[in-house]
Amino acid sequence: MDDERLKDLFGKFGPALNVKVMTDESGKSKGFGFVSFEKHEDAQKAVDEMNGKELNGKQIYVGRAQKKMEQQTELKRKFEQMKQDRITRY
Repeated sequence: MDDERLKDLFGKFGPALNVKVMTDESGKSKGFGFVSFEKHEDAQKAVDEMNGKELNGKQIYVGRAQKKMEQQTELKRKFEQMKQDRITRY
């Protein structure tokens, strides 16, 4: 996978501002990359349609990139929700 192929793959959802496949020192793909869309709605369509799809024989994860603080807040919220669900179940 390279930047151009990633752009082609996700371009059907809307114009991309930036596309980057992460590579190691030798230029080999690390197996993940980033796509920035002009519109939030286009990014959401890409997440909705591509997350869990199979690509080159592997299931892919597509999600919104989050800053560390956002990620921690989201994980805490999910944990609290799971805890609350458990309490109401018993």
